[in-house]
Amino acid sequence: MEKKVFENGLRVLYLPIEGSHSASVGIWVAAGSRHESLKEQGISHFIEHMLFKGTTSRSSRAISEEMDMLGGGLNAYTAKEYTRYYAQTLAENAVRALDILCDMIMNPLFEIDELERERGVILDEMAMYEDSGEDVAHEALCAAVWPDASLGRPICGIAETVSSFTSDDLRSYIKTHYTPERMVAVVAGDFDSNGIDALLHRTLGTLPRGSGAVPFDIPRFTPSLALTKKRFEQTSLSLAMPGLPSGDPRRYAMRLLNFIVGGGASSRLFQRLREELGLAYSVYSSYSSSSGTGLFTVSASFSADQQECVLMEINSVLDKLVSGVTEEEFDRARAQIKASNIMGLETVAAQATFAGHNELFQGRQITREEILQSLNALTRSDVNKLASDILGSKKRALSVAGNTKQRSFYTPFLTVS
Repeated sequence: MEKKVFENGLRVLYLPIEGSHSASVGIWVAAGSRHESLKEQGISHFIEHMLFKGTTSRSSRAISEEMDMLGGGLNAYTAKEYTRYYAQTLAENAVRALDILCDMIMNPLFEIDELERERGVILDEMAMYEDSGEDVAHEALCAAVWPDASLGRPICGIAETVSSFTSDDLRSYIKTHYTPERMVAVVAGDFDSNGIDALLHRTLGTLPRGSGAVPFDIPRFTPSLALTKKRFEQTSLSLAMPGLPSGDPRRYAMRLLNFIVGGGASSRLFQRLREELGLAYSVYSSYSSSSGTGLFTVSASFSADQQECVLMEINSVLDKLVSGVTEEEFDRARAQIKASNIMGLETVAAQATFAGHNELFQGRQITREEILQSLNALTRSDVNKLASDILGSKKRALSVAGNTKQRSFYTPFLTVS
């Protein structure tokens, strides 16, 4: 892999994969919901939608038709700390696909009619999430854990702000946040490197450098209880503990711990609540890492009349894991995580995603060999120490959405035995 840094700060990653018939091109922008003010809630996501709605040289329809002619697909998504625009196409069409992405980012029209249409689409998307108990529980959890921080706000924003955005608001946000030193362009496959280089120099390479990093707060974990009483087919919960920030050296131990707790069919949560007791169809654990902070979360959906049993069993599983994992669990988790790293990076698209994420969050490339070495160096005591620190934390937050009970019912389940 080759990395170039243009004069204006744009970072470009070239991942040549000889013999590949496809190419993946993408542009990562360090602008997500965490960078937004209260009045800007949802603007990163709104812009992501609007960049597909036409440029000074291509209509929305033309963008779609041109990508179809290239035999490729175009997509984007907004996260807490970045927005990513990417395309997958035949290798010989990589330059043309990247040209479309650059045009979308540099020359958006933000026409009033399109803005109003897309506003309706986004409000419908937000309403769809409100129909999901799991989504409602998760968003309420984040808001409770980080009550005064942008990290605790939904990526889509709220109806009040989404309904107020104007074209000028979008342009102002882009001017501040879509600057070259905050961008990473990634190209992977068997592509024309000279053509890619020339394209980027005459497009993103001409953008004026901005002021650099846009500061955001690093919130502390707030122990809390959030209850959302609403009619759903099932009741959903999210139970969280403080996790690890991105880049933490214990992140490999975290991957194993998560797999053992609730990351697979052999996990303790799945085996106990789903297979042995049949209390919940969906039960799993997950972890999220952000700059300066993180969460470890257990999630479940179940019949409302099973709430007490589900919460008791989840706490029982977590309490037992504080004492440590077995040698068999450790070996099984490490084998699974090693295999997922090897198989997960076999495609061109996966390698491009991995490279972009590493550059944005680590500032360097982490090789597959480095990951495997780190996993091989792990000991069971490393995972047990992390289990004690994370699962044994006295700081817990619980969010329940659906047919909820009185607050006093849930208080005992926030206490570590």
